[in-house]
Amino acid sequence: MESLFESLYAYALKNRCDAYLAEDEEERQGIEEMVCRAMEELTAQGCGDLAQRFRDGLSSLHELGQRSLFRSGLAIGLELGRL
Repeated sequence: MESLFESLYAYALKNRCDAYLAEDEEERQGIEEMVCRAMEELTAQGCGDLAQRFRDGLSSLHELGQRSLFRSGLAIGLELGRL
């Protein structure tokens, strides 16, 4: 079943629509600006490596969250298909 999940996930990534709903866009932009300012401050204080690790960590967390949401939706769909 795991290979099915991976194949469907790859398909979803390739063919996905925008990951953010319109009503969340303003909040997303605000958070993105806050993170960018924090990374700029870290870099200005000589912590460029820390800022990059921060950016990489946020990106990884976002990707894991997206994958988790996809798998949850797929599991719900499969369960509904059994009913």
